[in-house]
Amino acid sequence: MTAIQMQKILQVRVAVFVAEQQIICEEIDDLDRAETTVHIWLEVDGNVVSVLRLLTDGPVVRIGRVVTAAAHRRRGHSETLMRQALDRAAPTGRPVEIHAQAYLEAWYGKFGFERTGPNFLEEGIDHVPMTWRGYPEAAHS
Repeated sequence: MTAIQMQKILQVRVAVFVAEQQIICEEIDDLDRAETTVHIWLEVDGNVVSVLRLLTDGPVVRIGRVVTAAAHRRRGHSETLMRQALDRAAPTGRPVEIHAQAYLEAWYGKFGFERTGPNFLEEGIDHVPMTWRGYPEAAHS
């Protein structure tokens, strides 16, 4: 990934999480530059419009920072990226965890994520812990 691509990824995240959702936190962190972090993004006409981050260095794989620019929502971009992320995670055999914004629980559920605990607040927003344990054998055999 080039420095310009990384800058475009971070611009989309800041626009949504900080400006739109008014999350007051350090949006850019050391995990963004870690060798074990995988950034997956989608471009339209040379502009990054949807991104997510895959953290691959622990006993579980973590997906986070899933975001699509406001003008590009409801076009399947996040779904495309989520499927790419799960395809990358599946061969590891490790579970995939997310902290999903609560209103998106059903959306993540359609990929096979299951709730694993009670709702909690993260940066003042209602979230739910969810885990994906791999594709059913019939789906990828």
